[in-house]
Amino acid sequence: MRRLAFLTGLLFMTFLLSGCGKEAPLSEQTVAKKSKAKVGAKKQALQVKAPEMEPIVPKYVYDADGRRDPFLPLAQIRKPISESGLPLTPLQKFDLGQFRLIGVIIGRNEPMAMVMAPGGKAYVLKRGIKIGKNAGQVIDIREDAVVIEERFYDFAGEYRTSVQEIQLPKRQGV
Repeated sequence: MRRLAFLTGLLFMTFLLSGCGKEAPLSEQTVAKKSKAKVGAKKQALQVKAPEMEPIVPKYVYDADGRRDPFLPLAQIRKPISESGLPLTPLQKFDLGQFRLIGVIIGRNEPMAMVMAPGGKAYVLKRGIKIGKNAGQVIDIREDAVVIEERFYDFAGEYRTSVQEIQLPKRQGV
């Protein structure tokens, strides 16, 4: 039995080693013939012209004149009116809903109000100061609120104005 296993292993090793010999190098003539055959086949493939196809005529063409772009998000409904290249103030970098009214001072002089921006910085408002992203302007300061008028273009491209208020929070406690 051991002898049979030994002979089978020897036969197997002989087959393995017989496949590990060096190949005879190809002669230069054989290499040249093979490369010419490949080049000739490529030339023939390039010379064969593809059948001419008729131009495809679209069945429907979308005409976007006077319509809203369907790929723009609806969240950008209001487009602010741009000023003539003037830089934005810190108050114009935030929406009105992000400001919090801290206090209002009404006396003999012009009334003033203090608002807090999202970053925690406080600003003093007077009539005529620009605030908000939609070209808002303070038009009135009352005891409980600041009234702001915004000018913008809506999604249809029409010029609109709206009046917004920043309310003073209700007092809590005693």
